Amino acid sequence: MTSHISEPPRSEISPVGTGFGVMLRSLRRTARLTLEELSEASGVSVRALGDLERGRSRGPQRRTVDALAAALRLDAEQSERLQRLADAGRERGGAPASPYLLRTVADFTGREQELADLEALAGGSRTRAVVLFGPGGQGKTTLAAEAVRRLAGTFPDGCVCVQLHGMSDSPLPPAEALVLLLTALGHPPDRIPVDPVAREAAYRAALAGRRALVVLDDAADESQTRPLLPDAEGSFVLVTSRRPLAGLEGVRRIRLGGLSGGESARLLERILGTPRTGGQPEAITRLTVLCGHLPLALRIVGNRLSSRPSWTPARLVDQLADEERRLSRLVAGDLAVRSALALSYGQLTDAHRMLLRRLALLPGHDAGPDLAAVLADGDPLTTEDSLDLLVDRGMLEETTPRRYALHDLVRLFARERLRDEEADEDAVRVRAADWLLRSASAAGRLFEAPDTAPEPWRGEPAPFTPASATEAEEWLTTERAHWAGALPVMAAAGRHREILHTARTLYWFSDRWDAWPEWRTLFSHGVRSAAALGDRAAEAHQLNCLAWTYSTRGGHYREAEEHARRALELATEVGDIAQQAWASTYIAGACMSLDRPAEAAEAAENAVRLFATTGDEAGQAVSRRVLGSALREAGRAEEALAVHLALLGTRAGDVPGFQEFAEAILRHQIARDLLALERWPEAVQAFRAVMAPVTHGGTSRFRARALAGLATALEQCGELAEARTHFTEAHRLFVTAGDTTSAAGTATALARLEGDPAGTRPAAEHTHDDDLRTARRNDLA
Repeated sequence: MTSHISEPPRSEISPVGTGFGVMLRSLRRTARLTLEELSEASGVSVRALGDLERGRSRGPQRRTVDALAAALRLDAEQSERLQRLADAGRERGGAPASPYLLRTVADFTGREQELADLEALAGGSRTRAVVLFGPGGQGKTTLAAEAVRRLAGTFPDGCVCVQLHGMSDSPLPPAEALVLLLTALGHPPDRIPVDPVAREAAYRAALAGRRALVVLDDAADESQTRPLLPDAEGSFVLVTSRRPLAGLEGVRRIRLGGLSGGESARLLERILGTPRTGGQPEAITRLTVLCGHLPLALRIVGNRLSSRPSWTPARLVDQLADEERRLSRLVAGDLAVRSALALSYGQLTDAHRMLLRRLALLPGHDAGPDLAAVLADGDPLTTEDSLDLLVDRGMLEETTPRRYALHDLVRLFARERLRDEEADEDAVRVRAADWLLRSASAAGRLFEAPDTAPEPWRGEPAPFTPASATEAEEWLTTERAHWAGALPVMAAAGRHREILHTARTLYWFSDRWDAWPEWRTLFSHGVRSAAALGDRAAEAHQLNCLAWTYSTRGGHYREAEEHARRALELATEVGDIAQQAWASTYIAGACMSLDRPAEAAEAAENAVRLFATTGDEAGQAVSRRVLGSALREAGRAEEALAVHLALLGTRAGDVPGFQEFAEAILRHQIARDLLALERWPEAVQAFRAVMAPVTHGGTSRFRARALAGLATALEQCGELAEARTHFTEAHRLFVTAGDTTSAAGTATALARLEGDPAGTRPAAEHTHDDDLRTARRNDLA
């Protein structure tokens, strides 16, 4: 008897097929009950249950069916189906029915690309099977049901489906699955071979010459699935699994990830209806983010809201915002995200569970094998194999080659398991933080001037040791969220010498990426650690570094001045003339940006005097350049130009690439002096010279300022088209850098060039961060 279904109903797709016993066994496995447990719950003897499942008794009485349905907690439809099977078993020659249903949902949303791929593969002749895989909760079975509905016309010989219970403690053996499939394909139950190999041959023979669709839902592994694949053309197998089943030959694989933001919002709208979601786009978007775009989580959120008509999406947003309780609130009836994750977690080995838990300790989004090995207290090669296995099991995502990340909800689950199962969580956290700061210091040393400060570290594991400055920069850039996140961990552990040492060794590297927010974090911790150690000279140095970050990132000049004045006070107390000089330089720069040029000039003159005392020629050059800028801002542009011209050719120090950058900064100041003197053609030529390539890193804002100055001079020379081009590029760079004040100035200039009478403000910006970027020659000794 064939299982031909030409017009499957939308609500369910069912094969024709087996008897009461097979259905009972499938339901018992789904409920995760042993025969003994079902016997105790239902009052039916173990022997009677065994006879029913083996088919020796095919038609139990209604009271027995009711008792079993109650024990299995079946809904009304399932109970009725089980009863129909019992009735059919009592009728001699009655047709058996299906053991398993794939249900479609009326609000199915998204997955159009995956469906298109499945339709293309199913319609071809080269592919016999597709594995649809992905983490729990991604809706693999729901997608399979929708695919079957759409593919019904492609397979005239119908569809058969079997639930393999791959995530249960007792996956369905392939020999038993073959019984279900053969029966569903119309093979007489009493003629199914006992020998598993013969049974497999009979299954493939039953598919030969047919064009049928076989769905194997929730496959555990390759050994369970391989005997169920056809070897004849025509029939097509769709497998769903949490694993990619990489060992299967001749199959295609489709990974199922989260929905897109738009698909997530549409799913909630389809579940709830427009009246519940209309006018609340922000709350709906926030819900999709809190759900991590996981279909199961979105379904739970939609069901919770639909069952509580008085609740608004915003109310559920407030509840889910608490990370500590989010998983507990992602529950609706028998749907729970935590339960879905626990199934996958329970199938991992102890070592893999430990690694997954400890990855939740990391502050950054993703990690590589080296850092993961520190967490797992293992070697990187073995750990990388474990990371790849966790990817295969759907518990990790490989964001880029050899970088691994936890899904947001998996991270919350891993944190729960960490609290419940780890006795030495703090020790692991500190070990990883220690390794990160040691590695950051090792990388930073490739960019710093010689430092005689002793290494404060000891013990294992060995830090990352880059072979080149390029490798060091790549590591510091990739891992910056992690090494910055290690600072509070080390501070809480009282590891202040290590923090201070890291701040010192990364000091020179910070110039290359001056816009990073991590520098403020680093030097703030450096200040606190120096204070905790009672090292006032080091505290003054760290305060100067902190003043630099407030000036160069975001233009917080009042805070910059406050930190620099505190540094000046401490440096004066301990007699550190070099730090006094640098503090005065930072004070001058802050005062200029706060429109206090007279104070800026006074502070710069003090810095020049102090640097002369120490014999620091490079420091003198920086402070004289700042002095010239202050004179220009005070309306003394001729004096400023003279100061800056006198500095041409001055040596800026020994740091590779720094001389070229300092020279570019100086020429930029000369160009601005010419601009202030309204010597427009000379200013144009000076700014063009500044625009020559600069090898020093992190110069996008500097380039933007030079472009804005060049555009201003060109405008005054009547070269409006070229001026407009440069203003446009400067505006783009300012916006990218987050410099809103300068971006507004260039926008005003562009409006003026377009004939907007409101665009009357001058376009040239007046911040002085470039001078401060070169004020990093602090004496580390």
